[in-house]
Amino acid sequence: MKTEQGETLKEIVKQYYGAGTQADQKTIDECIKNVEAKGFLDECRKVVAEQERKRIHIGKLHINKVACVAVVLSMIMFVTGFTMVIKHIKSIRLTNEEDHSEVLFEYNDNPNEQVPNKIKEYYTPAWIPDGYRIVYEDKGEYIYTITYEKIEGGNQISYIQKLPKGANYYSTENGGREKVSFGKYTGEYVETDSAFYLVVTDGTYLYSLISDIENKDTLINMLDQ
Repeated sequence: MKTEQGETLKEIVKQYYGAGTQADQKTIDECIKNVEAKGFLDECRKVVAEQERKRIHIGKLHINKVACVAVVLSMIMFVTGFTMVIKHIKSIRLTNEEDHSEVLFEYNDNPNEQVPNKIKEYYTPAWIPDGYRIVYEDKGEYIYTITYEKIEGGNQISYIQKLPKGANYYSTENGGREKVSFGKYTGEYVETDSAFYLVVTDGTYLYSLISDIENKDTLINMLDQ
């Protein structure tokens, strides 16, 4: 299947989506089998026209990488009903060590589900307390971090979105804790002498809010808007 620029759909998808995992390869194969090239390119052009992200060049076609991947996946799901199945986190709990806590995950029992190998979508808090501004932001493949600082006083709130992989430790120092559940999130709230922790999951990612002065309701409101 050739595009009007001469590239095959397979070449375009592979160059933009990459070899990746077996799940990625399955996505590519399903796309090639079920999505028409002209429709794919037309949709990409529409998305690129609406976004002001950095473009990269392949052949004679300028396409936004992230936008095209999103279009490919949405067209696959529309045409074939196929999607990569991401392992769903049933619950999390924090251990209660003397000087720290580790997050333990319980997953739904489905052998066909997979933990994401990188962050697919980045989320930011829906609400920020008055008087705070962003002083640091780092968007990586495995962890997304934002630090907010109060303009007057210098108090900070750290926001973290992470993959549910590897060890996740917090210096909770045997703090008082309680289970929380709000909106799409479940997890725990921990209060120590020096910091407040909200550690929750939406079923796909692990989210943390850590502050030196803010209380539970403030941290919950940052996500539950």
